[in-house]
Amino acid sequence: MTKRVDVAGVTTVIEQANLGGGGQGQVHLVHMQKEPNRKLVLKELRSSISALARAEYLCRRNLSALSPAFAAPIVCEDKGDGKILQLIPFAEGVDLESDIERPLPQNLQTCLEFVSLIQLLEENGIVHGDIAPSNICIAPNGQVTLIDLDGYLADDPSVPPPDTVGQWPMLAPEQRNKTCEQPSRESGYFAMAVLNSMILFLRHPTDGLADEPAAVDHYMSLGHWPEHDRLPDPDDLPIAVLGQELADLFDRGFSLDVKARPGPDEWRRALVRALHNCWVHDCGQAFVAEKTTTSCPGCGAPVTVPATTAQLRIQILPHGPRYGVEVKDRTPIVLGRSTMSGLPHTVSGRHLEILPSGNKLLLRHVGRNPTLIWHQGQWYQLQEVWVDTPSATTPIQLRLADLEITIE
Repeated sequence: MTKRVDVAGVTTVIEQANLGGGGQGQVHLVHMQKEPNRKLVLKELRSSISALARAEYLCRRNLSALSPAFAAPIVCEDKGDGKILQLIPFAEGVDLESDIERPLPQNLQTCLEFVSLIQLLEENGIVHGDIAPSNICIAPNGQVTLIDLDGYLADDPSVPPPDTVGQWPMLAPEQRNKTCEQPSRESGYFAMAVLNSMILFLRHPTDGLADEPAAVDHYMSLGHWPEHDRLPDPDDLPIAVLGQELADLFDRGFSLDVKARPGPDEWRRALVRALHNCWVHDCGQAFVAEKTTTSCPGCGAPVTVPATTAQLRIQILPHGPRYGVEVKDRTPIVLGRSTMSGLPHTVSGRHLEILPSGNKLLLRHVGRNPTLIWHQGQWYQLQEVWVDTPSATTPIQLRLADLEITIE
């Protein structure tokens, strides 16, 4: 018999019970009775005054409307039987540790999308509070979704604090030594560095170094990136593929000085630069090239990285900021919330791809929302088109969702 569940007046039908669960409660896959194709997650939480206040606050904020990459509750109800029910958008994909193995450029892009979402949360007064591999969902096309925001912290002092500290593999040193047992923005920055490391190297920073809890606590509390302490293995990705800037960010991310840990905007800017300077050597090894790069970090063969001076200047209209982006032949430039800070939620994380080739640019729409191009006094829907390299006198005018930009 089909089981129906009502949550705050929304009738749902359970498709798969006991889809999974965590420390905060059980989850089920459901669909709306009136919209069978709309999948949702039904989550059960243990009822308390604090849990209800926190759930209702998240529902009022409606983060999933801010960005579809936030799988945050949209309605909730205390059923009076010891349970609070939430309805949450269903995120397609798998958690980080179940994802397929991806090449370095895609993993850098995943890190970029992840930190951009953390930044967007912060800009709206919320800290995730439980950053972990199980709480980042990756779709087959690489789309990143943040899930399980039950452990969040809010800038609003009326919101009760979470009753969880986070997941042990991700904890900051001050949480491990019990000097700060509550999650904080700074402990979240530590967890963000841990997760970025896991995305790029496909393992926890202490894997192969320690198994026992006390030993893991030791390596996670040294004040530097544990990857430096690993004995090199021929199958390991060399740290050198990231370049010095990202390696330095990781060391600061694992710092014992909570104020030294980089926030999401600093990570975002460094990852954008890394993606713009990502090369693939003849041996197949991808790496972030720097001025001092003289050899491939993978095979050791000498390489010459030519200096690039060509730039595209991107202006957000009418009076928004200007972005300078390096142009390298056959290296795509991606525009969207991931690479252009402060864009409205209607602009996709990856919206437009620009591929330079010779004196031409291939413009390709890759986002969820429409892209328009201005040509001879009229807007046209853009899917894919070759255009001449623009200039100050012949700019390209585009509309990304409801945002207008020029490229020259």
